[in-house]
Amino acid sequence: MAERCAVYFAPPPGSALADFAAAWFGRTDNREITASPRYYGFHATLKPPFRFVDGHGRADLEAALADFAATQPIVEVGHLEVGDLSGFLALVPVQAPQALGDLAMACVERFDRFRAVPSPAELARRRAKPLTPRQDELLERWGYPYVAEQFRFHMTLTQKLPETERARWKAELKALAAPVLVQPLVIDSLALFRQPDSESPFAETARVRLSGPAG
Repeated sequence: MAERCAVYFAPPPGSALADFAAAWFGRTDNREITASPRYYGFHATLKPPFRFVDGHGRADLEAALADFAATQPIVEVGHLEVGDLSGFLALVPVQAPQALGDLAMACVERFDRFRAVPSPAELARRRAKPLTPRQDELLERWGYPYVAEQFRFHMTLTQKLPETERARWKAELKALAAPVLVQPLVIDSLALFRQPDSESPFAETARVRLSGPAG
């Protein structure tokens, strides 16, 4: 598979949230339940992973991301909590502001010119999990079903878990994350993540600060 890139919110290195994630994903007793989120990197998706259309590459995307960030204001997300999303655990906003959805959709739209159309096999993999008619429409248009009003900001901590196991891990994560979640989340930067091939995990390659005027 060719290189893929994505635009994420990821906590800055050295921040309390990044340190929490490093400690959680660095444990040895949770390797099985954290395999998928470790592969993608600790993040919240804004522009979902995509392959490049012919004529564009990562250098073009990095330049466009810098230009975009200069127009976008900082987003005050508010407090996060450990939530249960269709069976997996993630950090989610207690009450997501409209500005957060606006930022996500702006990323989806602005960087769509870099995105190659998904292959039939990629679309089939997405449709293996039942989608609503609206989600399928979004998949066709944007290459991903969970954008626009279907978007929900989340930072994944586990794979899908059985209910009894999920309850145990949720209680532990709530205790571990409590000191970090006292501080409300502010998104003041965006990160570009890259996956060189299907065997490699995603890794951050660039970070830009949001410096646009407040709305």
